[in-house]
Amino acid sequence: MSDGIDRRGFFRLVGVSSAAAAAAAGCGKTTEAILPYVIPPDNLIPGVATWFATVCRECPAGCGVLAKNREGRVVKLEGNPDHPVNHGALCARGQASLLGTYDPDRIARPQAREGNAWKVVPAADAEKLLVEKLAAARSAGAGRIAMITQLETGSLGRLMDDWLKALGARPRVAHEPFASEALRAANRATFGVDALPYHAFEDARAVLSLGADYLETWISPVGYAGAFHRMHGLRDGGSGTVIHVEPRYSMTAANADEWVANAPGTEGLVALALLRIVLEERLAPSLPAKEAEALAAVARAVALEAVARQSGIPPARLTHIAETLARSAPSLVVGGGIAVTGPGAVDTAVAINLLNYALGNVGKTLRFGPNSTLGQASRYADLMALTQAMANGEIAVLLVKDANPVFTLPTKAGFADALAKVPFVVSLSSHLDETTARAHLVLPDLTPLESWGDYSPREGVWGLMQPAMGVVPEVRPAREDALDLVAALAPVRTLVGRVPQEKFPGVQTKAAGDLLLDTGRALVPGGEKGLFRAKTFADYLREAWQALAKRIAPGTTPFETVWEDALRRGGLWTEVPPARVQLSAGLRPPGAAAALEGPAEGLALLVVPSSRYYDGRSANKVWLHEAPDPITQAVYDNWIEIAAETANRLGIRAGDIVRVRSPHGQIELPAYVSETLHPGAVAVPTGLGHTEYGRFARAVGANPLVLLPAEADAASGGPRWLAVRVALERTGTAVRLATPAGVTEVDHQREIIETVRLAEAAALAKDGKAPPHANLPSMYPDLKYPEHRWGMTVDLDSCIGCQACVVACQAENNVPVAGFADVPMPPAGPNRVAAVGKWQVGYGRSLHWLRVERWWDRGHPAGAGGGHAGAPGAGLAHAAEARPAAPPRARFMPMLCQHCEVAPCEPVCPVFAAYHTPEGLNAQVYNRCVGTRYCGNNCPYMVRRFNWYRYDWPAPMTLQLNPDVAVRDRGVMEKCTMCIQRIIAGKDQAKDQGRRPRDGEILTACQQTCPTRAITFG
Repeated sequence: MSDGIDRRGFFRLVGVSSAAAAAAAGCGKTTEAILPYVIPPDNLIPGVATWFATVCRECPAGCGVLAKNREGRVVKLEGNPDHPVNHGALCARGQASLLGTYDPDRIARPQAREGNAWKVVPAADAEKLLVEKLAAARSAGAGRIAMITQLETGSLGRLMDDWLKALGARPRVAHEPFASEALRAANRATFGVDALPYHAFEDARAVLSLGADYLETWISPVGYAGAFHRMHGLRDGGSGTVIHVEPRYSMTAANADEWVANAPGTEGLVALALLRIVLEERLAPSLPAKEAEALAAVARAVALEAVARQSGIPPARLTHIAETLARSAPSLVVGGGIAVTGPGAVDTAVAINLLNYALGNVGKTLRFGPNSTLGQASRYADLMALTQAMANGEIAVLLVKDANPVFTLPTKAGFADALAKVPFVVSLSSHLDETTARAHLVLPDLTPLESWGDYSPREGVWGLMQPAMGVVPEVRPAREDALDLVAALAPVRTLVGRVPQEKFPGVQTKAAGDLLLDTGRALVPGGEKGLFRAKTFADYLREAWQALAKRIAPGTTPFETVWEDALRRGGLWTEVPPARVQLSAGLRPPGAAAALEGPAEGLALLVVPSSRYYDGRSANKVWLHEAPDPITQAVYDNWIEIAAETANRLGIRAGDIVRVRSPHGQIELPAYVSETLHPGAVAVPTGLGHTEYGRFARAVGANPLVLLPAEADAASGGPRWLAVRVALERTGTAVRLATPAGVTEVDHQREIIETVRLAEAAALAKDGKAPPHANLPSMYPDLKYPEHRWGMTVDLDSCIGCQACVVACQAENNVPVAGFADVPMPPAGPNRVAAVGKWQVGYGRSLHWLRVERWWDRGHPAGAGGGHAGAPGAGLAHAAEARPAAPPRARFMPMLCQHCEVAPCEPVCPVFAAYHTPEGLNAQVYNRCVGTRYCGNNCPYMVRRFNWYRYDWPAPMTLQLNPDVAVRDRGVMEKCTMCIQRIIAGKDQAKDQGRRPRDGEILTACQQTCPTRAITFG
């Protein structure tokens, strides 16, 4: 080179100047050391996902899932299409269950209490302390050791029971707050079967629900939603009929053809009235004379006019419902959600059973045999008995795993006080919930994604759980073409190198099954050769499945083949034929229902299971906080739903903080004014009101269980959810319930949601025609595409508004959470909010690429076009108004980028960040976008989001981020991309096989998870 600078000197100079520039540009940025694989793990290809089949344990339904592992970390969960419960779908809670593994508040290591503080102790010392305490309790006498768990129906449950028996402990209490004890008691009384049957929605032509929220939380909501779609979808020019009777307009009511608002607690009377009509009008199949007389004797206990007066349902309407059920055989009647679990709950369930029997549904759509294993959960009365023993000082050591009775029991039950009298409490929870916070020793368990196990959701279905990330041998992928993870891949503890140690120390603990085996060998003489001979719980599980394989798959198939197939498919399943059941002798008319506790002028309290938080176990998953409630569209809160008439009478407006008093306690909640709630009731959803559990759950909302009594129902042994009347009192303060919804009233002049009657739609489809105005003329010429154009359709008749697609999109596409913004809290004031995320969403800065809008439609008469007979009410910002003659109907509409063929966002972008691809997608180039927001202002669907802030995922949540999708920085527009990363992966796979992509083989995240298959992409 010239001027005396040689080549080496030139590069030295350039290197120094580049380093200086990088140092200046990197101010405020974090640095990361990139370490290569010196010796790469076998069978691991960076960038290639490995899929593992396992089971979702977010609720007792036990859906099958596939866990997507990238470079040692699970980044996404999807439904397992082979699993007979959910057939590839997954609910919002199932999608969000991934966050339990990456929870920044997860307990990382064993801890022991020292006074009011926690001290981290080595795992060996913690286990030694546990063995010493157990040995001392055992020597003090039988029954001094007890254990409370969630429902465990597999090998771990059997190991727990054997472990407790070997130590002379009390029988295990499997606590599930929503265990449907009344249904089990009714089935014993009616058919002599102590079980929860399988409800075959898919085979029914008419469904009547008496308070059962089967699309939200009842028994198996994902499975029932798919069956509901198969029953209710358009087929052969028609569809099944769905009628829902409930005082409150729920998501299940919104998806019924007819919604009937009854007085709270009158579901049993309605069922008996329908039974009487069916028998007297001879609408049912002929029955043996003896059975017909027994049914008639029960039905004669009610008078039709009296039932109509008490329930508020006119006799003509009752007759219409009975005729609909009889005309549409086979039908199905379900009931017994917790909103009707009060006085006379067993009588209500018995009446429903008798109605099903009279209609000929038993054995057809109501099948005993493939029973739900939720019926194996302990009764609430069993937990109350243990609580009394704890209070009496009879328990020396109590172990709690995956249960939080301090939160999920009424305060009057006294569990927290009884727990304080137990000398040594051990929690196996991985999160510091209300019960764990009162323990003396915490031995945190691994999460389901890191553990071996199995779970049976119903007879004939055995789901197999395997670590989707973990130091385990013999991990097998769920798909034939996937690669094995190897022993070098560990749980979150080995990923600590990617996370600052002071932010998350890494998980260093032992799985609960291994802990039980090790302590059993230490405590039981000869245990190493007997019950606890297995070296690890993985060995114990494998041994149990050898016996299972011999029982359900006899023959010459080697066990290794059965085991490998079960690992890949996610389990084993066989058909279980329905069992024949007969009416029990001595059926008796229902007794008089006990009156609700509380003032006579009070309002019946409906405690409603939350579709987002369930019983509270999902409350520390932030994705669920920002997924709007399907009906109210509220986020980051629970509320008290008040009828418009009641609100007018008490002077309550939407957002007013209301004090709710019962004979057992009081809480304060913001008011949500509804036009459809029965005026004699108020409703509060469950799951919030935590005082512990983590940063996302703590101090959000209130727990309605504070208002309930402690005594178990005498007939069923279950809790009394519908038990009290409450008084309301304004506090004089108000807040604004945060919601991403804006205008929510359908203006038919704007044609936001167009509808057509079912008969007209069937005729148009038969003739191959489109509805009027379906294809308006365009001034633009049709675009030409070289090969193909991607497109998506959404069947609005199938969408139930469950929000599963919203959470799946957030998980797949690294959509940030509003609460992660680097902004301070707003100043204190009358509208002070509890979280930054709530403030951001309320301000209009929601970030979801996909939203499920709920619109109120007042443009049609009640029941028109096969629609609802009643419908919901005022938006969050509306003051209480008088109930209209024809209430509005709820309509759900998923809204995402429409990828318009002539997109209005594209020509206004000054830097060409928005453009149209040759495959018909509306693309967005993030590193070209300068944030003018012209495209968002020009979008008629309002589906573009401006990224206002830099969002900081707290460690180790950064490990969950999808490496195939960019993490956007502040100042850019972002929107739905039709999961372009999945499209590219599918095209690459097709190219490797020398073909073009097949229509339908590439699934977007929202499409894949939808329980009703409302979304089609191709």
